[in-house]
Amino acid sequence: MVTVNHRLGAFGFMHLGDLGGADYAASGNAGMLDIVAALEWVRDNIAAFGGDPGNVTIFGESGGGAKSCVLMAMPAAQGLFHKAIVQSGPAVEMMSRADATATAKQVMAELGAGDVATLKSVPAEKLLAAQNAVLAKISAMSFANRRRQGFNPTIDGVHLPGGPFAPAAPAISANVPLLIGTNKDEMNLFFGLAPWADGLSEAAMPDVARNFLGDRTAAILAAYRAARPDASPRDLVLASATDLSMRMPSLVIADRKLAQKSAPVFVYLFTWETPVLGGKLGSCHALEIPFVFDNLDASRLAGDSPTRLAIADRMSRAWIEFAYKDDPNNSEIPYWPHYDAATRPTMIFDVQCRVEDDPLGAERKAWS
Repeated sequence: MVTVNHRLGAFGFMHLGDLGGADYAASGNAGMLDIVAALEWVRDNIAAFGGDPGNVTIFGESGGGAKSCVLMAMPAAQGLFHKAIVQSGPAVEMMSRADATATAKQVMAELGAGDVATLKSVPAEKLLAAQNAVLAKISAMSFANRRRQGFNPTIDGVHLPGGPFAPAAPAISANVPLLIGTNKDEMNLFFGLAPWADGLSEAAMPDVARNFLGDRTAAILAAYRAARPDASPRDLVLASATDLSMRMPSLVIADRKLAQKSAPVFVYLFTWETPVLGGKLGSCHALEIPFVFDNLDASRLAGDSPTRLAIADRMSRAWIEFAYKDDPNNSEIPYWPHYDAATRPTMIFDVQCRVEDDPLGAERKAWS
């Protein structure tokens, strides 16, 4: 197991190539190139630690999952890894050069910098303050568009030629098996305790949901209400926001990867709900991390329910098996078939692990 550090925010993902010329051409992907350098180190050195440079799996959660998606589309990373796992971090699209340049201009305006060269003399603390000022102007409700706002990898045409999964899966990683999935209540971590969530009425629900769903509000809420007649308005808004920002993009990636007909895809849905904070978090974003690493004692998020222990055993074993042999199946879980667009078999990680075909299918169809 190898973990790496890489530049973040303005230091790693501020695209200056269209403002400062060739010397800054790679600036919008500096953080990703750090990760590529780390993978090159693994290739060159991991055998000395007992590792196999020919059997490398990249994986991450949230932003780490998104960066796994980006690595699959980067020419410099081709051949440095052989499998990928994306946990609640789908990146179908990343920053366009125009949007990334606009963000860089905002940072420069905050600093009063007249040209890119001036940035070299700006203390790190001031650059961070300018970065935070720019981020503060992005609405938290724009969560579904977060990969195309702020400081993210830039589709510069060279280091990141496109996509990463738009309009199709990247051809350079067609032979890389993929394990991808989400948690049932992702957005509960971000908005489940928000003041507007408690006591939200049916009448007020559309106005709140519109912040997430925009013009699709009426149609999406109608479909979710039909699928979940007993759900509270709070839970309907959070469920639709979860699917918009996490589950649907993950399934788009799975479908586009499948279309290549070159490598297997495995899809999961984590549904175990944490009892902490009175159960308001449900199966929230990041909850699966201590289950994957089987280090539940290090996590307050998972609480102390005894049911969590067996799930961690099964989930961590599945990740290890996938990394080792391209297939998560093992004696601790039911048979986990390859994903396909017809039946959509999905491993449900819960007290009773099971495979379901097209779970939450009625909601999924509402987005088509």
